[in-house]
Amino acid sequence: MRLLKSILEFYIRSSFHVAFCFVALFLVFHFWNFSKLDGAMLLLIFCGVVIGYNIIKYAALLLERKDFRFKTTIITSTAIASGIAAYLIIKDSLWTVVMVSLASAFSVFYAFPLIRHHNLRQIPIIKLVLVALSWIIIICFLPLKSVYVNFEYSYDSLAFPITDSVKWLYAIDIIQLFVLIIALCIPFEIRDLQYDSPQLKTLPQMIGIHRTKLLGVVLCVIYLVIEIIQFGFTTNIIAISTYLLVPLIAVFIWFSDVFKSDYYTSFFVEAIPVFWLGMLLVLN
Repeated sequence: MRLLKSILEFYIRSSFHVAFCFVALFLVFHFWNFSKLDGAMLLLIFCGVVIGYNIIKYAALLLERKDFRFKTTIITSTAIASGIAAYLIIKDSLWTVVMVSLASAFSVFYAFPLIRHHNLRQIPIIKLVLVALSWIIIICFLPLKSVYVNFEYSYDSLAFPITDSVKWLYAIDIIQLFVLIIALCIPFEIRDLQYDSPQLKTLPQMIGIHRTKLLGVVLCVIYLVIEIIQFGFTTNIIAISTYLLVPLIAVFIWFSDVFKSDYYTSFFVEAIPVFWLGMLLVLN
């Protein structure tokens, strides 16, 4: 039992769990284009998330020569992920290099000072914005030159050639994803309240836990309203899964200050995209 707990803790602390969940969200977003998704791209995304999150979590500790659990193993796994990612990026297009570099820059600027003694963490609510922008760059823009070579947008097994209206559909999807990511981050903002310095000016620090939870629920409602306006109460599997999973996200947000276990957020909340993808695969 102790061994299983150690394995689970390493799985979470090494950022493998968040990487799998990120890939799951990527697959949910591009569900109708599964056949166009490249395994190399998914591996690159997985490795990139491991690298980015480990830099944010452990770079400062390494610079200060502080110890942390699984230090050697996490450094080794991050180095391996870096080697794999570098190999895949070199083989890919310039577009991939630019998008990955841009997303990586947000992680680096978040973790390290831009000027002496100051970094992006000290700008109010910047943590949420940087996470959302990084995720959107990878999920929405990275595959544009591979999955959507001619930017052919698919929905409910129907393919639409590029038009201004289709561009707007994709833009609305990006806005929805931004709203969803902010909502998904709120339980983590509440969990980290006990660790965060007051200088960080996170959302719960600025408006309180209760209002932060209300905001998260409102964001879930906004996501659903946009979905209904776009497609109505259709019976396709994307709509069904959305109408089931997004309210579940709202429930997780509302109880994020009730369940104090780190596994509540670090494992179960993080795994919502995996549940979502699993539901889509079952319904399909």
